[in-house]
Formats: sequence, structure tokens, C-alpha cells
Amino acid sequence: MKLGLISLTLMFLVEGTSPASYEAAQVQKPAKVPMLIQLTEDCIIKPDEYGHELRWNDIRYMLNQETDVSGLEKGKTFAEVSFTVSGNVCPGYRFQNGDATRAEIGTPISQVKGYDERFRLFVGDDLYEVMDSPDAKTLGDLFDVAGKVEKVTLEYTKVSQDTPYEHERYSVDFSEQDSAQFAESFVNLDYVPFEEMRKKRSHNRESEYLVRFYLHDNSSISILYWLDVNAFTRGDGDYTIKRLVENYVGRLQKVESDSKR
Repeated sequence: MKLGLISLTLMFLVEGTSPASYEAAQVQKPAKVPMLIQLTEDCIIKPDEYGHELRWNDIRYMLNQETDVSGLEKGKTFAEVSFTVSGNVCPGYRFQNGDATRAEIGTPISQVKGYDERFRLFVGDDLYEVMDSPDAKTLGDLFDVAGKVEKVTLEYTKVSQDTPYEHERYSVDFSEQDSAQFAESFVNLDYVPFEEMRKKRSHNRESEYLVRFYLHDNSSISILYWLDVNAFTRGDGDYTIKRLVENYVGRLQKVESDSKR
């Protein structure tokens, strides 16, 4: 279990643009900057500190390193990585479909059997999951977990004020009935892009929890939740979500080790 804030930090990949001047726009017709120019532009620094990301069909995917993938099967291989971004582009580069931050050019991109490819993909042998999607309306459109949730777990990390690198983990499993109710409410929530939600996230560390969904194939997904503002990183919670979280907060138990369940 990694610190929620570290996972959250890895998700902040900000893209910049280099706007043309107003005068130039009047002289010539707007034109898309050729990829070659973007890649070979002379600059001093070419960042290599990106998180593991893939762009495909205008959807942002991030590597899920925490889940058990032994129960997942590869489906059809339908594409491959066309460009590796890390260390090869100047600041302000705009991600293109087929770009990966770290996966090598030619790495196969495959479906995950049983899941919508807008939610999960295999990039080589690594599992990537959606971060943001332009077409999603609900969290169920973003995360293809409806009818697949085995259990919901609420997790909390307590960080020592004196020694920030030391922390204690607490966890509690929802009952089968409450897991089903929580999952049903979750997939029906309105989807809000990550960049919008982070503006309203709570800065109260004590209000930050991690909600983990264990699926029928033993894989899992997790998402940060702030109780005081009743919000996830991809949308606002509803009455059911807040009620269930509040009901289980008092039942959290200290986790003695990070051994697999």
C-alpha cells in the first residue's frame, strides 16, 4: 500500500502549449505543428520524470502497480506504442495517441478480457487503467466494475508528524451487503475530470481515505476519497457514499504488515 498522496502526485502530468502570436495568426492560416518539429525542437531540458502513462483514443491511462493481475487474461492485441515520451521531448509537448511515457516503442497494447478497453489495457505485461476520459458521463462509464465488485475496503494512512516517513495503516472491509450498495452508488455518480476535482479536494489530511474495490478476478482498483467534502478524485459522492464511509470509519483496525490478503 503506497501513500495516497504519492499515488496522487504521480497522476499530475500537466501539458503546456506554446501559443502563436496574434500577428502571426493574421498572416497565415492556423496549422497543426508537425510532430517532427515538436520532437526535435532544440531545448536544454527534456524531462524524464514522468509517471507511467499511456494515451490512446484521447484517453489517459496510468499504470496500476498495486493490483494482482494473475487472474486477468490478455485479449486482442490491437495496437502498439508509437513513441516513448520520457527523455525525448521538450517541456510543453502535447501527448499524442499512441504515446507512452516509459513503455518502449513497439510495445503491444492489448485488451483485458472481460473489461471495456476504455477502462483497462495491457501494455506489454503491465496493466494500465483509465485516469481521464473525454466521453465518460458517470463513474461507471470510467470504471468498468459494475457487477464485478467482490468487496469494498476503506483504508487510512496515519503519518507521524515527527517522522513523516513513518506511517501506520488502518483498514476495514465493508460487509457484502454494504459493499454491493456502495459499488452501486459509486458507478452511478457523475464523472468529473481529475483536474477539476483536485481544485476542490480537501487539504485536511485526516479526512483523506482510500477506497479499494476488490473485483471477482482478485484484481483491484483504488481511488482517494475525502470525507469532509464527500468527494472522490473523479466526482462528488452522494448521501449513500458518505453514510457508509462514516459508518465504517470507527471500525478501522491497524494493519500490522503489508502482506497480501
